[in-house]
Amino acid sequence: MTEILLSHTAQGRNRRSIIVLTLTIVALGGLLFAGTHWAIVAFLSLFTLPTLVDVLFNPQASFALTEDEVRWKNATQEADIALGKIQSIQIATRLNVAFRITLVMYDGAKVRIPQDVLPPRADLEAAFNHLSIPVNRDRLRLI
Repeated sequence: MTEILLSHTAQGRNRRSIIVLTLTIVALGGLLFAGTHWAIVAFLSLFTLPTLVDVLFNPQASFALTEDEVRWKNATQEADIALGKIQSIQIATRLNVAFRITLVMYDGAKVRIPQDVLPPRADLEAAFNHLSIPVNRDRLRLI
C-alpha cells in the first residue's frame, strides 16, 4: 500500500458557515423590523441559499495525494488520477484571492480540482514539489 502524502477532508456544516448564516438571518430580520419592504429582504435572502444548503445537508469532500495517484470526492465528482499521467500543475490565483488548481496531462487534457476538496495551497504545492511534479503559478487571473 502506498503512503498518503497529503490528506484533507471538509464538511459543509462548519462553525464559520453557521456563524455567517446566523448573522445574516439576524441582519435580514433587522431590515424587516426597520421597515424594509419584504420583497427586498426576500431578494437579499437568496444570497444565503448556498450556505443554507451546506448547513442543512452537510456535504462531505475529501482529497488524498499518494505516491501513485491523486484522488478526490465531493457531492458531484469522484476522480482517481495516476501521477504518471500528470505533466504539470497550474495554480491560478484569482482577483478574489481564491486559487484554482488545474492538472495538465501529458495528452494535453486539463483537469480542474474542485474548490471544495482543495487542501491549503502551500501544503498542496509542497507535496507536488516533493513528488517532482512541476508547479506553475499564475498570479491574479480574472477567471
